[in-house]
Amino acid sequence: MKRLLLGLFALLPVLAGAQEAKEGDAAEAKEESYVGKIVEMRIGRKDMSDMRKFLEWEKVLKRVEAEKARAVVVRIDSTGGYPEATMKLMEQLGGLTVPSYGYVEGEVLGGAALVAVSTQTIYMAPGSLVGGGGLVRSDVEESPAERMTLTSRMLAKLRSVAAKHGRDLELVQALVAPSEEQKNFGSLIVPQGTLLTLTVEEALSGFDGRTPFAKGVAGSIEELLQKEGLSEVPVVEGAADGTITSNIVPPSERSGVSRPKAETKEGFGKAKEESFEGKVVVLDVGEHDLMNKQSFKFWRRMMRRAEDEGAAAVVFDLHTPGGLAFETQKLMTELTRIKVRTLAFVNPDALSAGALISVATDGIYVTPEARIGAAALVSATGEIEATMRAKLHSAFEAHLRTVAEAKGYDAELIRAMMIMDDKKDRVFGEVVVPKGELLTLNAREAVSLRDGKPLLAKAIVSSIEEILALEGLEGVEIVRAEPTPFELFAWWAARFSIILILVGMGAAYAEMKAPGFGVGGAISLAAFGLFFFGNYMAGNLANYEMVALFVAGVLLIIVEIFLIPGTGIAGIAGVLCILGSLLFGTVDEIEWGDWKVGEFSGSLLDIMRGPVLTLGFGLIGGSILILILMRYLPNIPLFNFLVVHEELASGASITDGRTDGETRVGWTGETLTDLRPAGKAQFSDDELDVIADGTFIPKGAKVRIVEEDGMRVVVCEIEAT
Repeated sequence: MKRLLLGLFALLPVLAGAQEAKEGDAAEAKEESYVGKIVEMRIGRKDMSDMRKFLEWEKVLKRVEAEKARAVVVRIDSTGGYPEATMKLMEQLGGLTVPSYGYVEGEVLGGAALVAVSTQTIYMAPGSLVGGGGLVRSDVEESPAERMTLTSRMLAKLRSVAAKHGRDLELVQALVAPSEEQKNFGSLIVPQGTLLTLTVEEALSGFDGRTPFAKGVAGSIEELLQKEGLSEVPVVEGAADGTITSNIVPPSERSGVSRPKAETKEGFGKAKEESFEGKVVVLDVGEHDLMNKQSFKFWRRMMRRAEDEGAAAVVFDLHTPGGLAFETQKLMTELTRIKVRTLAFVNPDALSAGALISVATDGIYVTPEARIGAAALVSATGEIEATMRAKLHSAFEAHLRTVAEAKGYDAELIRAMMIMDDKKDRVFGEVVVPKGELLTLNAREAVSLRDGKPLLAKAIVSSIEEILALEGLEGVEIVRAEPTPFELFAWWAARFSIILILVGMGAAYAEMKAPGFGVGGAISLAAFGLFFFGNYMAGNLANYEMVALFVAGVLLIIVEIFLIPGTGIAGIAGVLCILGSLLFGTVDEIEWGDWKVGEFSGSLLDIMRGPVLTLGFGLIGGSILILILMRYLPNIPLFNFLVVHEELASGASITDGRTDGETRVGWTGETLTDLRPAGKAQFSDDELDVIADGTFIPKGAKVRIVEEDGMRVVVCEIEAT
């Protein structure tokens, strides 16, 4: 242990040198001036939940103003925000004399939407959303009076920056405070008690002569600058850590990186997958599938394969009562991006999340017994608090409007499936939704005509073959993309990764305490083998490289114990290799690939949060199991036969002459072999298998027995005097 600590201390100068070099580079980068340049300031997915970021943005904006930058572009893809810090940032942005541009990427909600409002000019990325700007403090409990005061201050701040930039006050106020009565902005209706969230088209609309919220659409920062006549101006990035990096990769190049094609996996239990080229791919969405995250991962992988391999169409065969809301939202986003034709077959139920998936496809078909709708947001842990429900409704409703408009469905019809109206009945042709109720359509209602067009579904059919005939795909080969038995088993294994980690750790400990290779080793190998196999088949990064990293870690630990004991370097490296393989083995492969090329909507923290929790709980559980085994292992029936309770009178063993209850603690003797840490030692006439107390003991050293627990005899070296 002393040598291990010395090895760690020896690394400190190296790490310190690296840190000094890094700080030197940062200091050098900071010296670059902003004068006459465009500063790009990013506000990422989780940045507004980090108070340090607000301090860093404040420094960047002070430099922007002091050094007279040409302009600042605030690139926003975030939600939430601390109220006080957000209002301070709004005030600083609103007070800039330097031109400021807000670039809305993805979903910009909560405090992030208020930051966008505080810039002079707003541009929207295609498919983005902005709004739902109410701030909720999650760090403290608020009384109604405190919340009212906060909202009043926020509205005052918002009116100030909105008026300065010539924005419609009533429109921007609808982003912050739920209205006491229904608000109408042209054809856009904001029901009583809800917050406003705008799609791209709505943000650009004048709403009957009102000032548009955004100036235009831009696919990248480069396109924004081109539209503003600033394409020739140098761009620098105001980094989140306060450093400034020049000559950055143009945003257009970052956003335009092509996504790598999905790889066709091969391995034990999984043959080369059949090609989807020119075929119709059917994805089954069963009763419980929308409650299983592994199902969403499987469907996304199949959809990407269908796109990459040139499938003719993808058909979702739905018979589901609903499922996970946020996973469904991700799948809907994927459906709006895929270039292959997508169809929904309601067979017979597409309720809740199933209805949302349906409206994200290019066409819906229903069976005669079909039902589709009832998509209200509910919580598995109880009733959703009113303010949080308003924010969720605002965000989901805006996303639904975007999807519905992209796919050609009536956004108000889809809204009636998700949000109740307590004030009035809603009428859609011959379909009437009574006040206080959600919309659920039967087959006849779904295909009924409204203004000469089907209300929702294209036709009533009884099979997928009928759908293909109506879509002009008659005779095209149908492939049902179904998980193999190995994949289903692997999903189960991946789901219980925590248990497999702790069992693997406990069994490995039990094996170390028993002579030879036995039950403990077999169980440990099986547990870790299932861990990697299950996660590999479930679409995670547990590939051959991760297995090789794990094996390398085990070998390094063996080298540390038996070949170079006490150095610590090999042991530390081995532990890091094992932990790294277990951590990255549970990372979703698709999300990891999207994050690397900049297409993932979240941050690295979003990707790693689940794997870190899995590994953490697995290690904690494994440690607890080892402590239990240390105390009770000799008495556990399964391992009882591994313990030698007494020496035999003849043969390989030597009788020690003890009576029951006698202990050998305190005996002294001499080692017959090196103890690395296990070996043999001679005590008078007795030759015993012993284990060193943690340090290497050479052959011929004097030792004393310090512990005996029925399974092992622990010795320490007697220092010469």
